[in-house]
Amino acid sequence: MGKIRVLIITGKMDVGGIENQMMHLLRNADKERFQIDFTSTIPNGFYRTEIESLGGKYIQIPHMGGHVIRYCKALYHVMKKGRYDVVHSQELFHSGIVLSVAKAAGVRCRIAHAHNWCDSDGINTRRSLIRSLYNTVMRSLINWTSTSQIACSTWAGRFLYGEKTLKKKTYHLVFNSVDTGKFLDYYDRHEKGEFCADEWRNILNVARITAVKNQVFLVNLADEFRRRKEKIRIICVGSGDEDYEKQVYKLVKDKELEEYILFPGVRKDIDVLMRKAKAFILPSKYEGMPLVMIEAQAAGLPCISANTYSPEVDFGLGQICWLSLKEDISVWADAVEQAINSERPAKAEVEQAVSEKCFDSKMFAKTICDIYQSDYERKN
Repeated sequence: MGKIRVLIITGKMDVGGIENQMMHLLRNADKERFQIDFTSTIPNGFYRTEIESLGGKYIQIPHMGGHVIRYCKALYHVMKKGRYDVVHSQELFHSGIVLSVAKAAGVRCRIAHAHNWCDSDGINTRRSLIRSLYNTVMRSLINWTSTSQIACSTWAGRFLYGEKTLKKKTYHLVFNSVDTGKFLDYYDRHEKGEFCADEWRNILNVARITAVKNQVFLVNLADEFRRRKEKIRIICVGSGDEDYEKQVYKLVKDKELEEYILFPGVRKDIDVLMRKAKAFILPSKYEGMPLVMIEAQAAGLPCISANTYSPEVDFGLGQICWLSLKEDISVWADAVEQAINSERPAKAEVEQAVSEKCFDSKMFAKTICDIYQSDYERKN
């Protein structure tokens, strides 16, 4: 039997949680059994070079936008030309369109993957009637055209597929994962250098700089630390929406908080930065199953998080303090101060939690590839 040919549909293949997760899959998949290719709506996404170096194809397609027919034609052409056995869509409700095209193109194994439990912009949570109708239609299409359904959390699965699908044999709850070795292998290492050469205590945030990720909230938190005369510094790693970035940077400048909150951009040394931090913070307005929370716990960091996503991410070691975004900023500041002074869990406890919940990237890749294999055998 030849390789099972897989096409993954996931936005730009630029820096982001979903893209990062799919790269864990590609890095750890058995290259003798699977040929895994990716579409992207931009010519040179962050992961293009690595995808191609690992034997995958990086295929540019047009952005859907208001050009659905053009998008569908391009997808159909890619699927027919590539003679794919599996199409694996990460496109939330747009997966209804993606998998319908896959069905028309003769792809036998069509898999949807739910990564979020909400699709608002985090600002106006009231969906329009048109959006609600679209989601209802797409949900029906997804359930009709998909041969397997995957979700990163129960919340995400219920949101995309509906309650009934969660009881089907073709539904799979597969938690997101990280390369835990980067954190566990150096669990007790003490880092030096950047961000360590002064009396400041670092609090880390890793997220795209967007309204949903809520960095404005962190600016206000930094202002509270200054008011308390605390040498606590927030380091926000990532890039994102240009307009929102400008809004955040202007707020920092207007409040003269340049010492209290830093924006070093996109970094590849997240494991190192976590060892330089005293705590991790995530005030997102919603998440699916945030990889950074898995990484932070694997690094032994105490975490302060908004209670806006599934608690299934929790290692169960008492590392996470869950707070409402409606709480006063002083409550969050108190939680950060308490977290900074808390003890880290033993490395053995963290390793056990990772193993029990399959939070490691190698376990994730094996699970997804097993789904590909079983779906392929069932449909051939």
